[in-house]
Amino acid sequence: MGRPAVWSDSNLNLSWLAAFDAAARHRNFTKAAEELQLTQGAISIQIRKLEQALDAALFERRGRHVVLTDEGLAYHPHVADALQALSVSTSRLFTGSRRNVVSIGCYSPTFASLWVMPRLRRLMADIPEAEISLTIDYQASGSRSGRDDLVFTYEQAASSAFLPFVRESLQAVCAPAYLAEYGENWGRGVLIETAGPRGTWPAWRAATGGQMRLDGRVLQVNSMAAALDLARTGAGAALVAHPFANAAIKAGELQEIQPGKRLPGKFHGLQASALEAARPLTKRVAAWLLQEAGKIVPDYLLRK
Repeated sequence: MGRPAVWSDSNLNLSWLAAFDAAARHRNFTKAAEELQLTQGAISIQIRKLEQALDAALFERRGRHVVLTDEGLAYHPHVADALQALSVSTSRLFTGSRRNVVSIGCYSPTFASLWVMPRLRRLMADIPEAEISLTIDYQASGSRSGRDDLVFTYEQAASSAFLPFVRESLQAVCAPAYLAEYGENWGRGVLIETAGPRGTWPAWRAATGGQMRLDGRVLQVNSMAAALDLARTGAGAALVAHPFANAAIKAGELQEIQPGKRLPGKFHGLQASALEAARPLTKRVAAWLLQEAGKIVPDYLLRK
């Protein structure tokens, strides 16, 4: 059997995928059958039909045990995510107690804690029928749109599929005590930066035209919130995102080392590809959040 030149959903059956997912998780057809309340023979038949439809072996049989092939290992996470998204969407839309839940997925813990969370109390007061579910997920992207009503992610620029809220710009900050200790040699102490898509200290210096020496030890963390917390303790100078450092600067916990010297970064915003077809309640929440960010609300979010 050759693989289809053009794929069609009609090649698949949901029960085959459910059987494959259960067997892949348990690495055992008997346990998969018990979970799905089927016979082991039925599980074997459904997986065989799926393998025939895909023209690929998904399992290797080794005595009483099965192991996933390379293709099975690559395929299973996508099947598991799709089945979970279907389950969550079904619960959200058709379970009475969940119909008013608006789920929000957020890529950045810092954006969630410093921008989204401070607004949730007023959001729920202004839209009292909405119940909010907030998930922070480093893997959040447009692919979560089947799982969450609204997805905040981190992108380079605005587009028809992305509504920007806040643009980051990286600034150098430290605690007053750190600057008092190092003075003009602040770049020779400890330099805190975040791993991932944000800029590094050399990139910040190049973008701002600075001549300062940056030969201190680098302390790398995986979240902007952690970098801010470390800087507050006086652990070093931190490269952090404006506007998220504003509150700490106003409180005197941090100060900007080179005022006005900033490296433009990416945008935090909403994935918009599925918003036009969203539920009215989801649209109301999205419009409210856009207004909070001082952004123009698209007409499709205002139409009832």
